[in-house]
Amino acid sequence: MPIEVVRDASALARRAADIICETARATPAAVLGLPTGDTPRATYALLALRAEAGVCDLTGVTAFAVDEFCGVPRNTPGTNSMYFRREVNLPLRTVHVPNPAAADPEAHITAFADAIRRAGGMDLCLLGVGVNGHIAFNEPGSAEDARARVVDLTEASRAAHAAAFGGLPAVPRRGLTLGIADLLEARAILVLAQGAAKAATLARALEGPRTADVPASWLQGHPHVTWLLDEAAAAALTRR
Repeated sequence: MPIEVVRDASALARRAADIICETARATPAAVLGLPTGDTPRATYALLALRAEAGVCDLTGVTAFAVDEFCGVPRNTPGTNSMYFRREVNLPLRTVHVPNPAAADPEAHITAFADAIRRAGGMDLCLLGVGVNGHIAFNEPGSAEDARARVVDLTEASRAAHAAAFGGLPAVPRRGLTLGIADLLEARAILVLAQGAAKAATLARALEGPRTADVPASWLQGHPHVTWLLDEAAAAALTRR
Protein backbone atom coordinates (compact mmCIF):
# COMPACT_ATOMS: atom_id res chain seq x y z
CA MET A 1 0.00 0.00 0.00
CA PRO A 2 2.18 2.89 -1.25
CA ILE A 3 2.39 5.97 0.94
CA GLU A 4 3.87 9.07 -0.69
CA VAL A 5 4.76 11.90 1.66
CA VAL A 6 5.41 15.31 0.16
CA ARG A 7 6.54 18.52 1.79
CA ASP A 8 3.40 20.62 1.69
CA ALA A 9 0.01 21.24 0.10
CA SER A 10 1.53 22.68 -3.08
CA ALA A 11 3.66 19.61 -3.64
CA LEU A 12 0.64 17.42 -2.95
CA ALA A 13 -1.39 19.22 -5.62
CA ARG A 14 1.41 18.85 -8.16
CA ARG A 15 1.83 15.13 -7.51
CA ALA A 16 -1.93 14.50 -7.59
CA ALA A 17 -2.19 16.37 -10.90
CA ASP A 18 0.68 14.27 -12.25
CA ILE A 19 -1.16 11.04 -11.40
CA ILE A 20 -4.43 12.22 -12.93
CA CYS A 21 -2.68 13.33 -16.12
CA GLU A 22 -0.83 10.01 -16.29
CA THR A 23 -4.16 8.21 -16.01
CA ALA A 24 -5.65 10.30 -18.83
CA ARG A 25 -2.63 9.65 -21.06
CA ALA A 26 -2.77 5.90 -20.45
CA THR A 27 -6.57 5.75 -20.81
CA PRO A 28 -7.88 8.74 -22.82
CA ALA A 29 -11.50 7.73 -22.10
CA ALA A 30 -10.83 7.23 -18.40
CA VAL A 31 -13.61 7.33 -15.81
CA LEU A 32 -12.69 9.27 -12.67
CA GLY A 33 -14.34 9.50 -9.28
CA LEU A 34 -13.87 12.98 -7.86
CA PRO A 35 -14.36 14.44 -4.38
CA THR A 36 -15.01 17.98 -3.20
CA GLY A 37 -13.49 19.83 -0.25
CA ASP A 38 -10.50 22.01 0.48
CA THR A 39 -7.81 19.41 -0.20
CA PRO A 40 -8.43 18.75 -3.94
CA ARG A 41 -9.14 22.41 -4.79
CA ALA A 42 -5.51 23.20 -5.66
CA THR A 43 -5.25 20.00 -7.70
CA TYR A 44 -8.25 20.99 -9.81
CA ALA A 45 -6.82 24.48 -10.36
CA LEU A 46 -3.49 23.03 -11.46
CA LEU A 47 -5.19 20.57 -13.81
CA ALA A 48 -7.07 23.45 -15.41
CA LEU A 49 -3.80 25.27 -16.06
CA ARG A 50 -2.20 22.16 -17.55
CA ALA A 51 -5.21 21.50 -19.75
CA GLU A 52 -5.17 25.10 -21.00
CA ALA A 53 -1.46 24.80 -21.76
CA GLY A 54 -2.10 21.61 -23.74
CA VAL A 55 0.05 19.37 -21.54
CA CYS A 56 -2.83 17.32 -20.11
CA ASP A 57 -5.67 16.18 -22.37
CA LEU A 58 -8.84 15.54 -20.36
CA THR A 59 -11.34 15.90 -23.19
CA GLY A 60 -12.15 12.18 -23.29
CA VAL A 61 -12.43 11.80 -19.52
CA THR A 62 -15.74 11.23 -17.74
CA ALA A 63 -16.05 12.22 -14.09
CA PHE A 64 -18.48 11.16 -11.39
CA ALA A 65 -18.77 12.91 -8.03
CA VAL A 66 -18.46 10.49 -5.14
CA ASP A 67 -21.12 12.17 -2.99
CA GLU A 68 -23.61 15.02 -2.63
CA PHE A 69 -25.91 16.52 -0.03
CA CYS A 70 -29.57 15.53 0.09
CA GLY A 71 -32.78 17.52 0.28
CA VAL A 72 -31.83 20.90 -1.21
CA PRO A 73 -31.84 22.37 -4.76
CA ARG A 74 -28.73 21.93 -6.90
CA ASN A 75 -28.02 25.68 -6.86
CA THR A 76 -27.90 25.91 -3.06
CA PRO A 77 -24.55 27.41 -2.00
CA GLY A 78 -22.49 24.68 -0.38
CA THR A 79 -23.75 21.74 -2.42
CA ASN A 80 -21.24 19.63 -4.28
CA SER A 81 -23.08 20.53 -7.48
CA MET A 82 -22.11 24.17 -6.91
CA TYR A 83 -18.57 23.18 -5.94
CA PHE A 84 -18.09 21.34 -9.23
CA ARG A 85 -19.51 24.28 -11.14
CA ARG A 86 -17.17 26.69 -9.36
CA GLU A 87 -13.97 24.71 -8.75
CA VAL A 88 -13.75 21.95 -11.36
CA ASN A 89 -13.32 24.06 -14.49
CA LEU A 90 -11.87 21.26 -16.54
CA PRO A 91 -12.43 20.34 -20.22
CA LEU A 92 -13.89 16.95 -19.34
CA ARG A 93 -16.12 14.94 -21.65
CA THR A 94 -18.88 14.87 -19.03
CA VAL A 95 -19.29 15.46 -15.30
CA HIS A 96 -21.99 13.67 -13.33
CA VAL A 97 -23.07 14.82 -9.86
CA PRO A 98 -25.97 13.28 -7.93
CA ASN A 99 -29.08 15.43 -7.78
CA PRO A 100 -29.53 16.68 -4.20
CA ALA A 101 -33.20 17.39 -4.93
CA ALA A 102 -34.02 13.92 -6.27
CA ALA A 103 -37.62 12.96 -5.52
CA ASP A 104 -36.56 9.43 -4.54
CA PRO A 105 -33.01 9.85 -3.23
CA GLU A 106 -32.40 6.17 -2.47
CA ALA A 107 -33.38 5.11 -5.99
CA HIS A 108 -31.44 8.02 -7.46
CA ILE A 109 -28.10 7.27 -5.79
CA THR A 110 -28.48 3.56 -6.56
CA ALA A 111 -29.01 4.43 -10.24
CA PHE A 112 -26.02 6.81 -10.08
CA ALA A 113 -23.74 3.99 -8.91
CA ASP A 114 -25.17 1.73 -11.62
CA ALA A 115 -24.32 4.40 -14.21
CA ILE A 116 -20.68 4.27 -13.14
CA ARG A 117 -20.62 0.52 -13.70
CA ARG A 118 -22.30 0.92 -17.10
CA ALA A 119 -19.57 3.44 -18.01
CA GLY A 120 -16.99 0.73 -17.37
CA GLY A 121 -16.19 1.49 -13.74
CA MET A 122 -13.78 4.00 -12.30
CA ASP A 123 -10.22 3.84 -13.58
CA LEU A 124 -9.11 6.18 -10.80
CA CYS A 125 -11.06 7.35 -7.77
CA LEU A 126 -9.76 10.33 -5.82
CA LEU A 127 -10.76 10.48 -2.18
CA GLY A 128 -10.27 12.78 0.75
CA VAL A 129 -10.42 11.68 4.38
CA GLY A 130 -12.51 13.43 7.01
CA VAL A 131 -11.20 14.11 10.51
CA ASN A 132 -13.50 11.31 11.70
CA GLY A 133 -12.16 8.95 9.03
CA HIS A 134 -15.04 9.18 6.58
CA ILE A 135 -14.49 8.69 2.84
CA ALA A 136 -17.07 10.19 0.50
CA PHE A 137 -20.03 10.42 2.91
CA ASN A 138 -19.38 7.00 4.43
CA GLU A 139 -19.42 8.02 8.08
CA PRO A 140 -18.08 5.94 11.00
CA GLY A 141 -20.12 2.77 11.24
CA SER A 142 -20.08 2.17 7.48
CA ALA A 143 -19.54 -1.48 6.60
CA GLU A 144 -17.08 -2.68 3.98
CA ASP A 145 -19.94 -4.05 1.87
CA ALA A 146 -22.05 -0.87 2.12
CA ARG A 147 -23.43 0.26 -1.25
CA ALA A 148 -24.61 3.63 -2.57
CA ARG A 149 -27.26 5.03 -0.25
CA VAL A 150 -28.68 7.95 1.67
CA VAL A 151 -26.81 8.56 4.93
CA ASP A 152 -27.23 10.64 8.06
CA LEU A 153 -24.33 13.08 8.33
CA THR A 154 -22.43 13.43 11.59
CA GLU A 155 -22.28 16.79 13.29
CA ALA A 156 -18.54 16.86 12.58
CA SER A 157 -19.17 16.48 8.85
CA ARG A 158 -21.91 19.10 8.89
CA ALA A 159 -19.70 21.52 10.82
CA ALA A 160 -16.95 21.13 8.21
CA HIS A 161 -19.36 22.49 5.58
CA ALA A 162 -21.02 25.19 7.70
CA ALA A 163 -19.16 28.10 6.14
CA ALA A 164 -20.05 27.02 2.61
CA PHE A 165 -23.76 26.87 3.47
CA GLY A 166 -23.77 30.11 5.42
CA GLY A 167 -24.01 28.51 8.85
CA LEU A 168 -24.54 25.13 10.48
CA PRO A 169 -28.37 25.29 10.54
CA ALA A 170 -28.39 25.46 6.72
CA VAL A 171 -26.26 22.34 6.23
CA PRO A 172 -28.40 19.35 5.20
CA ARG A 173 -28.58 16.51 7.69
CA ARG A 174 -28.44 13.80 5.03
CA GLY A 175 -26.15 12.99 2.14
CA LEU A 176 -26.03 10.83 -0.98
CA THR A 177 -22.91 8.72 -1.27
CA LEU A 178 -21.23 5.93 -3.15
CA GLY A 179 -20.72 3.12 -0.66
CA ILE A 180 -17.46 1.60 0.50
CA ALA A 181 -18.06 -1.36 -1.81
CA ASP A 182 -18.63 0.97 -4.77
CA LEU A 183 -15.40 2.85 -4.06
CA LEU A 184 -13.43 -0.38 -3.73
CA GLU A 185 -14.53 -1.38 -7.23
CA ALA A 186 -12.33 1.38 -8.71
CA ARG A 187 -9.29 -0.01 -10.49
CA ALA A 188 -7.05 2.45 -8.66
CA ILE A 189 -7.61 4.80 -5.71
CA LEU A 190 -5.68 7.94 -4.81
CA VAL A 191 -6.23 9.31 -1.31
CA LEU A 192 -5.29 12.93 -0.67
CA ALA A 193 -4.80 14.31 2.84
CA GLN A 194 -3.10 17.37 4.21
CA GLY A 195 -2.77 19.12 7.55
CA ALA A 196 -2.00 18.16 11.14
CA ALA A 197 -5.71 17.82 11.99
CA LYS A 198 -5.81 14.61 9.93
CA ALA A 199 -2.64 13.02 11.37
CA ALA A 200 -4.17 10.90 14.14
CA THR A 201 -6.99 9.67 11.91
CA LEU A 202 -4.58 8.73 9.12
CA ALA A 203 -2.45 6.73 11.55
CA ARG A 204 -5.56 4.75 12.51
CA ALA A 205 -6.61 4.34 8.87
CA LEU A 206 -3.20 3.18 7.65
CA GLU A 207 -1.72 1.37 10.63
CA GLY A 208 -4.70 0.30 12.71
CA PRO A 209 -7.15 -2.54 12.14
CA ARG A 210 -9.67 -2.46 9.33
CA THR A 211 -12.82 -1.29 11.05
CA ALA A 212 -16.10 0.48 10.45
CA ASP A 213 -15.07 2.91 13.18
CA VAL A 214 -12.58 4.40 10.68
CA PRO A 215 -14.12 3.94 7.24
CA ALA A 216 -10.89 4.95 5.48
CA SER A 217 -9.27 1.83 6.97
CA TRP A 218 -11.32 -0.33 4.57
CA LEU A 219 -9.02 0.94 1.81
CA GLN A 220 -6.25 -1.27 3.24
CA GLY A 221 -7.94 -4.11 1.38
CA HIS A 222 -7.64 -2.51 -2.06
CA PRO A 223 -4.80 -3.81 -4.28
CA HIS A 224 -4.04 -0.47 -5.95
CA VAL A 225 -4.45 2.39 -3.49
CA THR A 226 -1.91 5.20 -3.07
CA TRP A 227 -1.95 7.52 -0.09
CA LEU A 228 -0.61 10.99 -0.92
CA LEU A 229 0.03 12.97 2.26
CA ASP A 230 1.82 16.13 3.20
CA GLU A 231 4.33 16.08 6.07
CA ALA A 232 1.83 17.39 8.60
CA ALA A 233 -0.77 14.76 7.76
CA ALA A 234 1.85 11.98 7.92
CA ALA A 235 3.31 13.10 11.23
CA ALA A 236 1.75 10.35 13.37
CA LEU A 237 2.71 7.43 11.10
CA THR A 238 5.28 5.01 12.44
CA ARG A 239 6.22 3.76 8.97
CA ARG A 240 6.24 5.36 5.54
